[in-house]
Amino acid sequence: MGTEWGLCKSCKWWQIDPEAEIKDKTLGLCIDETLQPFLLRVSGDSGCNKFMSGTPARAKGSSTQPPTAEPAR
Repeated sequence: MGTEWGLCKSCKWWQIDPEAEIKDKTLGLCIDETLQPFLLRVSGDSGCNKFMSGTPARAKGSSTQPPTAEPAR
């Protein structure tokens, strides 16, 4: 687990569609291992204490409702 709280748009566990822009209102899938079973769909301005600084992953279907993408990491 990350040691700090942060926004999804700056987290390596946030996964968005390949053509999506990294913005506050962009929707994507949280791919943190412990949260994967919940298919947690979050926006760029969402955040939590599982934050790990990095570039978001990308996979088609990450922004659909419900998400259909497999975790890319």
